Amino acid sequence: MSPSASASTDNNTKPLPGHVGNLTIKETDMLKKMWARLIDLFKQKGTEYKAIEKKEETIAIKKSGWFSKKESNTNENKDLFIGATKDPSWLSLPLERALPLIPGKELRSTFWSMVATDNPDAVILRFLRARKWDLDAAYNMLVNTLRWRLVMRLDDILALGENGLRDELNQLKPKLGDCFITQLNSGKAYLGGPDKAGRGICFINVCLHHKEDQPMEIIKLLTMYIMETSRVVVHQPVEAACIVFNMEGFTLKNMDFDFVKFLLTCFEAYYPETLGSCLIHKAPWVFSTIWHLITPLLDPVVASKIHFTKDVKELSNYVDVSALPAIITGDKDKKTLDESIKVDPVAPGTLEEPTTVAYQEYQEMIHEYLTETDEWIKTQSTENDSSMTTIRREFARQYRLARIKAELDIRGPTSYQAKGLVTINNEGRIILDYSNDGWVPLDITEMV
Repeated sequence: MSPSASASTDNNTKPLPGHVGNLTIKETDMLKKMWARLIDLFKQKGTEYKAIEKKEETIAIKKSGWFSKKESNTNENKDLFIGATKDPSWLSLPLERALPLIPGKELRSTFWSMVATDNPDAVILRFLRARKWDLDAAYNMLVNTLRWRLVMRLDDILALGENGLRDELNQLKPKLGDCFITQLNSGKAYLGGPDKAGRGICFINVCLHHKEDQPMEIIKLLTMYIMETSRVVVHQPVEAACIVFNMEGFTLKNMDFDFVKFLLTCFEAYYPETLGSCLIHKAPWVFSTIWHLITPLLDPVVASKIHFTKDVKELSNYVDVSALPAIITGDKDKKTLDESIKVDPVAPGTLEEPTTVAYQEYQEMIHEYLTETDEWIKTQSTENDSSMTTIRREFARQYRLARIKAELDIRGPTSYQAKGLVTINNEGRIILDYSNDGWVPLDITEMV
């Protein structure tokens, strides 16, 4: 097994401070208070919202002329899928006014969609750490994320999968969904890994991106789809991901400030503590001017995780060469799994609620987890309570097992599954396979 593989499987390493299994009494109490607030929030009635059905976009966009150009921009910047099923005031109003409007059952549903296969305590702890254990600030950050997920339709994106999303977008506007699939398969983003900390990696090949090739909504959907899909590889203690921006061949034509701002906002506001490292590889001199414009947008925590590498040798300090795609190494005979395998289009997912036994058992497990948590928050916290830590971890393990068994009912098919990057077998085991030199397929099912 390669060093990278062993890094992700070493469960004997003591958890970092403020993480599951290594909390002070004060931190445990903070976690309990967050759970108490969420449980109460999930009970609120809110106001049901009936979305207005949007008609298919059929307006022809002219290619030339000053006025037609303005019309084109107006239509291209209009979101058709995002925000189509939720009250826009949920996101536009200040949080304290918007939150009471949202039905608790919807907040509850998208919360568990956000947790996915992860340890629920670990997810909440990320928000607490991100806000330096300020309870009110962490709670506001978390519930703001939930309302954002509802309006951005993260749960629908997951349920539809790549080709279900294609079909939905094509219904809204001809060829819009085809554009999404084209960008997904363009080679501008590959999933792989691990880096030397055992984290999954998203390789972004910036030279293949041109802002005018797609509307901003497609870039948002592609970003969210890849981020949510890649979360399947999360397994304790590996909570974060690595991003490698391959800048080779970059010109000003490839620069997209709107994408950069959206990605930074995602990591800073909605996916806290999930960026482990950001590597900017082979940035040309022209990028230095752009970097001066980007720097003020960076949160100090995010900025501290950014590293520049000028060649493969420097990049290999963070990622083994065997885990790098051929587009970076130049070795066409050694491609990553995502880069090398071509698969037929996967089946589209559906927005219909699953009715399988596995899904029902998953819902029952959520209820059981919340019931146990409601009792746990009433107990007095003690220092290094190994017995309670063991109990909490066991409930997290049972939750994870139930979610994994229901995962294929909840999540629409993806090409990453078809390629074998992540496989859920008939026994309900989740197997991670980067297929790099020295990598051994890893069963991450019970890594909670």
